Amino acid sequence: MKYIATVILVFMTLSLVVSGILLWKRRRETGDYSRIIWAVLSWFSAFFTLTFIMRTWMGTTTADGAFFEPEHTFVPILIQMTFFLYPLEVIRPTIGRVKVYALLFVPLLLLVLTGMCAGIEYTPIYSYADLWQHIGEFNVWFRLLTLFVMLFYCFSLFLVPYDWRKSSVDKKFIMSYSCIFCLIGLFHFCIQMSHSHWFVLAHQLVWITFFLYVAWYELKERLLVSETMMQLQKPCEDNQVDDGLWTKILLWLDDNEKWRDPNLSLSTLSDLLDSNRTYVGEAFKRNTGMTFVEYLTKRRIDFVKDKLNEDRNVDIHELFNYVGYRQRSTAWRNFQKITGVTPTEYLDSLT
Repeated sequence: MKYIATVILVFMTLSLVVSGILLWKRRRETGDYSRIIWAVLSWFSAFFTLTFIMRTWMGTTTADGAFFEPEHTFVPILIQMTFFLYPLEVIRPTIGRVKVYALLFVPLLLLVLTGMCAGIEYTPIYSYADLWQHIGEFNVWFRLLTLFVMLFYCFSLFLVPYDWRKSSVDKKFIMSYSCIFCLIGLFHFCIQMSHSHWFVLAHQLVWITFFLYVAWYELKERLLVSETMMQLQKPCEDNQVDDGLWTKILLWLDDNEKWRDPNLSLSTLSDLLDSNRTYVGEAFKRNTGMTFVEYLTKRRIDFVKDKLNEDRNVDIHELFNYVGYRQRSTAWRNFQKITGVTPTEYLDSLT
């Protein structure tokens, strides 16, 4: 088992190094620091994975020592803090990032400084019997409290305000990132409380897979947009059948261009209009002959086509991002579905 795990971890470590290099080479495409952050974190993760492999063969992993040792309790908090840098860079929350950093990082830094620099003497805990015997000691319950605080902070990513107009990724990706981040935190908590080698291996595999998943999303799926795209004007809407509900739908969609919201669905639209899915869906069919999804897709792709017809040198990835797509594969598929050709073929036809 140890040999198989080592081979897998070595392969994944090499993948981390390569993905970090690719992200670094394409760091200027985003207009932010997201790829620089993830490239550097990928290399650090590769380094820690190599040390984990060596410690596994030497029998000195986290699972081989005492429960929640200070270095395994407080140092991971510093590592955890770095995981917030990437999502905050791509979410671009409505409140200032400096304020978010202060709210997230200052309490954690104070906790780490107290735990590592306050001269506290820590009692080694090797079993649950030891834990129960020393549970009343400050150094023991302080470490337990720190682990629970770390676990809470894992879930705090769900509380960061998301604005689809400013964010360069979709909410689904952010939710996936947050869920895997929480899973890593749970594994670390379980390791400190049980010292199971299975938890250690699972934690390491999930950790590396997480890094590779984000790198893949950055390099293959994420659509980027520049500030100039925010200057585009609203497209004009054709006259439709006189329909009270339909008029409300159009007004709502055009208000701040909500048709561009990547998280817009028939259910959310119905709720916002104080109606239900059936009535709203029928309104789309009655006035356009299309379903809600078909209408939204056509409106977005038509906007992209119009802008390309005006200027074929416009970056099509920025256009896709502007109209609400955050994943390259989805944008490509919908464009071909509406036009019958790929974006590349459509651009070639404009020459």
